[in-house]
Amino acid sequence: MTLTEVGIEVARARRARGLSQSDLARASALSRQTISALERGAIPDIGVRKLNRILEALDLDFLLRPAGHSVTLDDLRPGSP
Repeated sequence: MTLTEVGIEVARARRARGLSQSDLARASALSRQTISALERGAIPDIGVRKLNRILEALDLDFLLRPAGHSVTLDDLRPGSP
């Protein structure tokens, strides 16, 4: 997944929760400009700690798996790695 795709998913999750970019910025202790740049794909890089704060504020997890890994039922179960 590219950083642009991460930004699209962050925007989707934020909107689904009824949050503004400012709300998410406050909840993650980042600037609204950072949230906006991430969602627009206009940020060249973001640190893992910052990204983790955004994901935590949206109640999302960061998952690593081998490239090309097909999604299985186990992947979709809550609490799955």
